[in-house]
Amino acid sequence: MNTRISLLIITIFGLFLGGCQPKVYLMPPPIVFDQDTILFELSNTERDENLLYTGYATNRLPFEKPDRHNIYSIFPADTLRFGFVVHRVGDPGMSWEELRAISLDNARSEDLLIKQEWLREQVVIDISEAPIHFDAGADGFFQNLNNALDKTYDKDLLVYVHGANSNFYRATAQGAQYYHFTGHNTVVITFSWPSAENILRYKTDVLHAKKTVPAFAHLIEILAERTKARHINILAYSAGAQVVTPGLVRLREQYPGMSPQDLKMKYRIGEVYFAAPDTDFSPFIDRYLAFKDIVERTTININFNDSVLRFAAIQNGLSRLGRPNLSELTDDERINVFEMIRSDRLDILDVGNSDALQLGGAHDSWYNHPWVSNDLLLLMLHNADPDDRGLERYEYGSGSTGYYFPENYQEIMTELRRISRETFLQDYLDQ
Repeated sequence: MNTRISLLIITIFGLFLGGCQPKVYLMPPPIVFDQDTILFELSNTERDENLLYTGYATNRLPFEKPDRHNIYSIFPADTLRFGFVVHRVGDPGMSWEELRAISLDNARSEDLLIKQEWLREQVVIDISEAPIHFDAGADGFFQNLNNALDKTYDKDLLVYVHGANSNFYRATAQGAQYYHFTGHNTVVITFSWPSAENILRYKTDVLHAKKTVPAFAHLIEILAERTKARHINILAYSAGAQVVTPGLVRLREQYPGMSPQDLKMKYRIGEVYFAAPDTDFSPFIDRYLAFKDIVERTTININFNDSVLRFAAIQNGLSRLGRPNLSELTDDERINVFEMIRSDRLDILDVGNSDALQLGGAHDSWYNHPWVSNDLLLLMLHNADPDDRGLERYEYGSGSTGYYFPENYQEIMTELRRISRETFLQDYLDQ
């Protein structure tokens, strides 16, 4: 057996073992978070012990006989379903004060399990119909979202789109931990598309992601119409990019008579962040050029050593956006790539070549590395530019730039936090 085949078998086996773990544990705290952080003091939402409240949307087909924790199957449907889900962090008896203290401890003595406690579906929309009909329950659901937006420091809404090999619980638990580390200051909607929940059925995930594109486009349009969110931010992880990228193109193309500026105002899409994106690299170029004018900014988190994306490239026959191979491109595509990167509305964050991170082949840096999660929160909560987030520029050539984490990033963040603390708090009080 040659070395390449052996390596592939080991990689698949490792991914399979890792992918079969059903539990989600609370991510490490972002780098500048400590017991003195003020984020947890800004929200007016109620504190309820160690519970995390987020919304969800899904185009999964429900089971005929669901249980209270697992009501959705792995099959796509022609419906879009909305509801709320509650997760508990740690032990049932843990108080809010204990959760805050332990979650912000960067040297935790034990992992904090995130467990789904409660799930309620409230809205079912048939997206095969035109125009879409909203039932009576829809008004209450969206009013609850708007009430939550009224109480939070962050007036943007975050849509989290998970990757492959993810069941409903894992997807919503990841959305919940993001919610926690915003200080409970962001309204989060997890979009749970019908992953087959098994790494050995990756091709099924690719097919289901493709079938999900219309549902995702409907989701963004509905949220823009029915909520008062200032912007709708999108966090697409791994194969979630296979849903989001063509979904944004669909949003651009479904109203051919409207200008990009009018569509931008209609959808209010703010930050779009692709974390280790598992989508075809070369087709993304034309797709980005199609949707770039209807979003505020796009950020792509890449790692040329990403072992999961190496496997995905073998499966798909094309390199992945999060691990691109420029040799696949035509001369015209290369020109377009450098033109894209020169834009101040597209940022390339090279986490793999940020030596200080020591990521190796990691695929999960957006939540599992305190520096990367810290940068993501600065971007989403404050819409901060890379230079203002302490990142370092580097030149691709032809006037194109990317960004990486400098060796002294922690010191930069500590100083930035010290300088901005009073200003940040005053800005909040002046709202």
